[in-house]
Amino acid sequence: MPVLERSLRYLFIPIVITFLYIVITQHLSTIWQGWLPKINELPYFLLGISAVLALLFNCWRISYLSLLLLGYYYFESSPALLPELALLSQEQVILTGTLIITFFATFKDRALFSIYFFKTVLAIGLCVILTLGWSAVITHLSSVDAGLLPNTLKLLTSLYAPIGISCIVLCIFTIWRATGVDSAIMVTLFIWLFHFYLPDELPLSILLTILALAYLTSILVRSHNLAYRDELTGLASRRSLNTLAHSLNKHYCLAMVDIDHFKKFNDTYGHDVGDQVLQLVAKKLSKVEGGGKVFRYGGEEFTIVFTNKNIEAVLPLLEEIRRKISQYNIVLRNQRRKNQSKLNRDEGHKTNPVVNITISIGVAEQHGETSFENTLKRADKALYKAKNNGRNQVFA
Repeated sequence: MPVLERSLRYLFIPIVITFLYIVITQHLSTIWQGWLPKINELPYFLLGISAVLALLFNCWRISYLSLLLLGYYYFESSPALLPELALLSQEQVILTGTLIITFFATFKDRALFSIYFFKTVLAIGLCVILTLGWSAVITHLSSVDAGLLPNTLKLLTSLYAPIGISCIVLCIFTIWRATGVDSAIMVTLFIWLFHFYLPDELPLSILLTILALAYLTSILVRSHNLAYRDELTGLASRRSLNTLAHSLNKHYCLAMVDIDHFKKFNDTYGHDVGDQVLQLVAKKLSKVEGGGKVFRYGGEEFTIVFTNKNIEAVLPLLEEIRRKISQYNIVLRNQRRKNQSKLNRDEGHKTNPVVNITISIGVAEQHGETSFENTLKRADKALYKAKNNGRNQVFA
């Protein structure tokens, strides 16, 4: 996926949608003002639900953030507790929260009850220590004669510097990882800063309700991807193919694709290289023309469905994709290259073996005279014919 498209999809679009929610909510203030006492209770339920669901789907970062925000909202909603528990000033709370959110953006989802739990607690404590240290520096510099400090130094030691750096780091990781969970963490920072810098625009309960809905959406998207997408290749899974089968019309073409001699290739070069080959083939197949939808059927097998296409129109498209894959040179990297210097890597790259892979394809056309399962079987038989006739070819 191009960087610009990834930026729009995982960074800017979630922020824009959240901003639109906020604007719409502001314009509908006359409606929800009467419901505010009940809305004030919503964050407790929604953040609690998102924390539990996040644990079930191994989104521990969302779970931690939900619990931390839940605690923050509880203390903010209980003015009587604030004098005893207000260990940090408002500026320090802003910076601490920003650093914690950034910390979660840079980590990956891990098991909650593991060594990472203690690392997370230590990291949160470190964020508090960094905030106190930064505040001490700002306090010290503020006591210095203003004329002795250049404006650049004043800016670098202000609260804006660490918050700005955190925003940049968060944007980089959101684009790099490109997941719904990372987008939700980016939205967390957006709402966190919105709450502190524009406190009179919307109540905290409204903002946290919007954020909790963003969390629940990201969890649902993640669960959908786990069920209907193949984790290794990123293609739609076999379950997704079975779901599509119920909605297909009476005219389509179905192609079964198999990587030739994949088991031998896997045994020779290792499973890591085999996984890279699967990813490569999946990427090439996903570029097939004619509106074909590509699925990973299982192992080294893939399925392509062309709706409203006859076999005469599909065969040239499949032949083209078969040709492109067979002509693609795969340079096998040295598995020990990580421990080598750049010079040795460059020298080793020249001697790394280059291999090619091929695919066999079987195609069947459906005109409504048979079921999806029978069409799949006919495509599978055509695939075996292609393999028995020498492989690296398309059979119908």
